[in-house]
Amino acid sequence: MGKEGTWQNKNVDLKQVSEKIKKFFYANKFSEVQNFDDPGGSYIQIQAKKTGAFQSLTSQRKSIQVTIRGDANNFLIAVSEGEWGKNLTYAGLFNPGVSLIGMGRNASFNKKLWNFIKDTIDSLENTYKQSITSTETKTESPLEILQKRLALGEITKEEFNELTSVFENKEEQSTDETEQNNSEQDDDEPQPVNSARWV
Repeated sequence: MGKEGTWQNKNVDLKQVSEKIKKFFYANKFSEVQNFDDPGGSYIQIQAKKTGAFQSLTSQRKSIQVTIRGDANNFLIAVSEGEWGKNLTYAGLFNPGVSLIGMGRNASFNKKLWNFIKDTIDSLENTYKQSITSTETKTESPLEILQKRLALGEITKEEFNELTSVFENKEEQSTDETEQNNSEQDDDEPQPVNSARWV
């Protein structure tokens, strides 16, 4: 029979798990390895096949498959046999009560692969890092934008200098206006009245 297991609260980078499994197949002389990735990021499926010792697989277009489904802190990994080049994730592989396809004479390799997967998960615990959200992205200043445009060749050096001076003049005007407003406010403030009187 195939093998499957679930892991929780491990914070594992599943992309790294996928890459290590592919390298494992290549290291074990599998000639072809391919993967299907869900655009929504909910699963990764890896397939591998080779000639020679696995003629019974290749002659029937069979392959060993590893499917990773879930997220960094709640995921399932299953090892099974399937048709080469066919994505079985949508075929109900993970529906409750569905048994995984038997591996037959490849049981010993299946065990070796499964042990590798478990060791890999242990070694990659707490490796997942969330990407910075758009709200946390640093806002670029006008000068930084101009520098990028200059580097990309969108504007010339002369245009860069001209636009830079325009921004600098605007900043100076803004500073002058602020200072002038503050000065006017100071002039408008009522002077304190001396309330002391002689008796």
